[in-house]
Amino acid sequence: MNNLVSKRKERIQSLDFIRGVAVLGMLVANVPWHAGTSMSRVYDADFSSAVAWLGQYLIFDQRFMPLFCMLFGASIYLLAGGDGPTRQFNRYFFRRMSILLAFGIAHAYLLWPGDILITYAVCGPLLLLFFRSPIWFLLTVGTLFKGMDLAFGEWPHLYTASLERLLFSWWVDYGEAPSNAVTAYAGSYSDLLTYNAWRNQFLQWTALPYFRVWNALGFMLIGMALFRSGVLQGNCSRHFYRKMAFVSFTIALPLVVYGIFARVGVNSSVGPFLGFTTDLPLQNITFRTGTAAMSFTVLAVLHLTYPKVSERMKKMIEPVGKMALSNYIFHSVFFLLLFHVAIPNRFDTLDHDTLFMLVIIVWAIQLFGSRLWLKHLKQGPLEAAWRHLAARKTDR
Repeated sequence: MNNLVSKRKERIQSLDFIRGVAVLGMLVANVPWHAGTSMSRVYDADFSSAVAWLGQYLIFDQRFMPLFCMLFGASIYLLAGGDGPTRQFNRYFFRRMSILLAFGIAHAYLLWPGDILITYAVCGPLLLLFFRSPIWFLLTVGTLFKGMDLAFGEWPHLYTASLERLLFSWWVDYGEAPSNAVTAYAGSYSDLLTYNAWRNQFLQWTALPYFRVWNALGFMLIGMALFRSGVLQGNCSRHFYRKMAFVSFTIALPLVVYGIFARVGVNSSVGPFLGFTTDLPLQNITFRTGTAAMSFTVLAVLHLTYPKVSERMKKMIEPVGKMALSNYIFHSVFFLLLFHVAIPNRFDTLDHDTLFMLVIIVWAIQLFGSRLWLKHLKQGPLEAAWRHLAARKTDR
């Protein structure tokens, strides 16, 4: 019995470790959008900026959100325990998703339009429909949803001719932009709120059926399947994870490399600097299929390395994962204060090599700050608020 309890505790810690790595990695993927309006733009194409730009796509872009989505999908089983989706649990889960939606709306409008919490909150209740679905069905539907996301991304006319025409094109009018992002960040906070409200019309609402829901829900369902089969929490053999890493990496690498070459070929600064200016076809679907496959490589490698990671490193990263929601929101707070208050004239002017230096600063704050916080309190501030607001009065 003691061994079983210890093993269950280790599984939970391993999920915290994966979530912590995902939080830190997701910052690198998001930092161009926290600090500017384009991930592809490079102002000063020199060696360091080109290497940083390539590293962004080769290592970080679209590798860590899938891990978050898979963990989010699996969390429904952790929350429900062995009881399944009873009426009582369903009410609790809907309250939980409603509060997450409120957090997401506040985040998107007050801090940063790139919020993902709204998408999670919208997808969450849909997971209840698949709670008892067999593993093969979860994998199949999850893959189909991800396939829809890839198809819409590569051929946007499929979306505009179907869902957009049905849902939005006959009534949505975004209106004139009140300003641009650079002007909004350099202006008053009221200017920034006005710009965020305009930008969120697309980024948070009409974009949900375009690319947000299909991508997130697809990985959430796959995460449910991987949890049910024991893969996500590290129950499989090391041989299984080695094979998973090898197969997914073998599939992913040529697609990612091709996608990066395609991006180099159309980049107005990096392309000429590297001497490659060819416009290759299918750059979106190849790269994003590759990154989707690569996320499983990352998952497998994390499970392979977790037993070998020093206890000191685990004690640094696991608290970041335990405070994932608070740390995710902190990214937006940090960059809002930096680019709107401290250096308002530097928004959308920094290249990737400089942005990576800012990432290291935020990493240091979160690695040490999360550990220090959890030495004195059981949960992060937003996690505690979420739990308190979602709980029944008798549970408080």
